[in-house]
Amino acid sequence: MIRAQIHLQEAGFELDVDFESQGPVLGIFGPSGSGKSTLLQALAGWRKPERCRMEVRGRTLGQIPGGPWLPPEERRLGIVPQNGLLFPHLSVERNLVFSPGADQRLASPEGQQIVEWLRLVPLLARRTDTLSGGERQRVALGRAWLSDADMLLLDEPAASLDADLAREVIALLLQAKSELQKPMVFVTHRASELLALADDCLVLDRGRVVAQGPPLDVLANSKTLAIDPQDSVDNLFRGTVHAHHEPAGITEIELGAHVHLRVPLADAEPGAKQTIGLRAEDIILCERPPGTTSARNTLEGTIESLSNLGHALLVTVRVGDCNLRAKVTPGAAAELGLQPGKPVYLLIKTHSCHLLG
Repeated sequence: MIRAQIHLQEAGFELDVDFESQGPVLGIFGPSGSGKSTLLQALAGWRKPERCRMEVRGRTLGQIPGGPWLPPEERRLGIVPQNGLLFPHLSVERNLVFSPGADQRLASPEGQQIVEWLRLVPLLARRTDTLSGGERQRVALGRAWLSDADMLLLDEPAASLDADLAREVIALLLQAKSELQKPMVFVTHRASELLALADDCLVLDRGRVVAQGPPLDVLANSKTLAIDPQDSVDNLFRGTVHAHHEPAGITEIELGAHVHLRVPLADAEPGAKQTIGLRAEDIILCERPPGTTSARNTLEGTIESLSNLGHALLVTVRVGDCNLRAKVTPGAAAELGLQPGKPVYLLIKTHSCHLLG
């Protein structure tokens, strides 16, 4: 999918990386100042390295010395910077069709589908300077997807948003990954986003690659990474509305064969798709079925893996066709005897399940 050798030096900072990834979604992870955005800008053609070779899906974007250096507009990359870079004097629709050919793609069935599931139809006539932060980010994503790019580059797509809007944007990206099957490279400093979206993970520190691999494996290496203890590791699921129980204030979502989750009452018809966000720390693990509790969800599963995050353990539990991730303290894991293959019960409160559309 992507191969890159890049050496770039400016203002006292040196980026020197050499990596290859088949994705289809590559997450670039690391602390502030590690070179994540600089790497993305070099791939986009916004920063020119002293030496490089960059290939995306077999196409050479830059080779220095001795080869081409394609300008950004010729790279066929859909770019979503941190601030969205929308044109404030134009309407949402004019922003969406700014790139060549985007007006025809917007009019196509796929283009209309993108606009609908980004919930942009009511916003098309509005100027972008009247939109909220979450709405502007949805417009920026729509413009990138309508650009007919070979790959999307996203720089901290949820960094400037509050927790609920950030989950909504990540849910949209998860849906795009499934439905549009467009390769993506995204920058993040949040472990939750990495686990939710990435197939492969590249970790930078002071301009160097210090780790690469599947996100769970990389995050388990506490010696390599300093994970923010406040960073919530999210579970994101795309399910189908099975039934409403209005007197109880509950909607039942089918996540897979024989896996149902009770969530707050949703404004959606049975059969409609819903994305559910659930924080790993909001899942309680039990050795045996609990008695009567206020939690409306008790799921039975088997532990697949435990990953050490330093301050906590991330426990991946297989429930039917789904993997759920719970976060526990090392002491709780030892007391419960948690290990791969052990059957456990998961306790989840209805109001811990966030409806993301």
